Amino acid sequence: MTKHQDLPGCRFAALLLGALLLCTACGKREWPTPVASEDKFRWRSVEVQRNQGCVILNCELSGNWQNLDTVNILLEPVGTAPGDGCASCPFTPRSTLIFTPGTAGLRKDMNRVAVTACDLDPKKTYRVQVVGFSVFPGISPVASELMLSAPK
Repeated sequence: MTKHQDLPGCRFAALLLGALLLCTACGKREWPTPVASEDKFRWRSVEVQRNQGCVILNCELSGNWQNLDTVNILLEPVGTAPGDGCASCPFTPRSTLIFTPGTAGLRKDMNRVAVTACDLDPKKTYRVQVVGFSVFPGISPVASELMLSAPK
């Protein structure tokens, strides 16, 4: 066999290999990307209660509530002590409590979420805001209205 007789076989093998490589791209799948209009959620209602040094938040979500991942509680004490804010001043949270799935103090049941934040001064009033983060990093966090939680 000479080198010239191998060329048609090599060409055929190269064409076959090229066709196989092109076919492997057929049906190519990519990671799903979130569509904000379909995948986001919002706080339908948030109720705040106090129990001694704890703030208890009972929340209800609407939209794609199953995409809720992390819940942050933003707290600002209101008073006259150094570091306290005032009720009519712009909201400036002094602490942020982060609740990830499985964290003590966070309970999820379908579209309802209960968050308990403790170790607070039982004599202080707090301004509170709940911020929910989606499982999809490309979707913006969702903040609740600002609430006031006074001691009992």
